[in-house]
Amino acid sequence: MTKIRSIGVFSVAKVYGVLCAVFGLLVAPVVLLGPGLAMLGGERRGFGASILVVALLPFLYGFMGFIMGGLMAFLYNAIAMAIGGIEVELDPPARALLDVPQTPPSSPPVSALGIEVTPPASPEVG
Repeated sequence: MTKIRSIGVFSVAKVYGVLCAVFGLLVAPVVLLGPGLAMLGGERRGFGASILVVALLPFLYGFMGFIMGGLMAFLYNAIAMAIGGIEVELDPPARALLDVPQTPPSSPPVSALGIEVTPPASPEVG
């Protein structure tokens, strides 16, 4: 088992802020549905304000997501320090990536005092 003892507060805040902003983009058409249906019924007031809310909604969601993501990551780090982190079981990496044969580099001739010395050849077994 592997324990997650600490997480980056700023990295969680960034990711959660973007996720909430995307969610705000998805919620925006639903927010326009109510005033749009009211206009079909003859009510002409309030549609401009709902357009403003829909335009600001992804930014507000993103900002609040950034703040809440950072706060939650900070709280997780404090709690994990006190009682331990979340235990996660991870699979090891694929064996095919680890079993790459490594060839030793060929050693160049060594020169000492102008005399070239080559390493001895490996004896042949046979």
